[in-house]
Amino acid sequence: MNLRNRVAFHFVSRLFYLIIIFTVLLFISFLIFSFFLNEKKSTSSLPISNIVKDTTLENGNLSVKNTSVDYIKQHRLWLQILDENGNEKLSVNKPSVIPSHHAPGQLVSNYIYPAKKGYQLSVWYEKKADKELTWIVGKKFITHSPLLFWANNLWILLILIIGIAVAILFGKRFAAPLLHVVSWIDNLSKGTYREPLNHKGIINRQSNKRKLKAEFRTYEELMEALETLTERLKQNQKEREKLEKTREEWITGVSHDLKTPLSVVKGYTVLLSSKDHQWEIDNIRQFSDAMQERVNYMEQLLEDFNLTFRLKNDALPLNKQPDNIVNMIRETFISLTKLPEAKNKDFEFNTDNEEIVLNGDSTYLRRAIENLIANSIKHNPPYTTVKINIYTEASQQLKIIIGDDGIGMEKEVVDHLFDRYYRGTNSSSHSGSGLGMAIARQIILAHDGSIKIETLPNEGTKIIIILPL
Repeated sequence: MNLRNRVAFHFVSRLFYLIIIFTVLLFISFLIFSFFLNEKKSTSSLPISNIVKDTTLENGNLSVKNTSVDYIKQHRLWLQILDENGNEKLSVNKPSVIPSHHAPGQLVSNYIYPAKKGYQLSVWYEKKADKELTWIVGKKFITHSPLLFWANNLWILLILIIGIAVAILFGKRFAAPLLHVVSWIDNLSKGTYREPLNHKGIINRQSNKRKLKAEFRTYEELMEALETLTERLKQNQKEREKLEKTREEWITGVSHDLKTPLSVVKGYTVLLSSKDHQWEIDNIRQFSDAMQERVNYMEQLLEDFNLTFRLKNDALPLNKQPDNIVNMIRETFISLTKLPEAKNKDFEFNTDNEEIVLNGDSTYLRRAIENLIANSIKHNPPYTTVKINIYTEASQQLKIIIGDDGIGMEKEVVDHLFDRYYRGTNSSSHSGSGLGMAIARQIILAHDGSIKIETLPNEGTKIIIILPL
């Protein structure tokens, strides 16, 4: 069952449990109140109908048979007969606190609330000789069980306590995980990449390090996702701090790289502008060539800046055209063998097909391949063999392997080789922007390809590029 269905089931089941609990409580309350009503009913039955039958009205005089009078006295009852105006016409054994006149509303109030006057009443209305008469039979109000009143109140209190306890339990089971999640997200929003702890300093959702508490099991996937997010944000923070440190180091290096050629250019311009020397044309050409070389280097550096940021932000328009990539790589490879660092190195170029047409941007692909091959040439010792192998696969993919049998790389270097601003520690030279490998990878990815490194220290390196045909 997925998270959405489990949460829905959890909520509906708890709601169903609440309905069952309160239904049971209401049923028990109904039984108890029925008992109270039966108790009241059993004590409220007075023999008023027999007394009415034994009452006669002759010549305006009311009388009650002696048998009924004796019954009233024997059972400590009292009788009062009222005319249509509520005035007393006859009474038997009536207490002194009972008035001789009753207003209709007052009579109803005394009947409903017997404790008000201390007497339980039964009332009867009937005509006798065309006279509307009211019979009132009263009995002293006695509670048969004084505990019933307190039992009733205690039961009501118990219902309230049970209701509150059930609500708290429901809230804990359903709301506690949500509150935990809200606190967790609040921590993440403030840059605190850890799960909230309780007052004991331990994770609240776990009964032990491996087991979730019952109320949190419903949200197991959510907890795992938040835990993964927390670790990822924590790792990203470490990487940002490391990148910032690398950036600062890179800025220092690039500042040095720019400062050196600028110093050379500045020195030559000072020499050329000096009035104390008359330079020969060969000297001027030599100075100009040196300055041109430094200017070219600085232009390349600035181009690397621009290219890497455009690639990173997907702002580089690719002009894809079908082209024979074998010729392009061969030409690039041959031109790089003329580098000063290529002296005393061996080179091999192999392909299974002299014409492999790839739909891509040849300018940028050339730039990527050039950076990768140059890296193998510049950062390996003399007598290293650099090989290029190009062949197609049955899955309509082009595989390019740039390999060497040089010094290889440590794992730490491989992990950061394609990071911007990174310069390997085993390089023989630290010139350059530190962007070449990052640019190469971004260009390959922009052509829907992939690139990976296979290397071991002192056993050489293989750069494997796969591009879709």
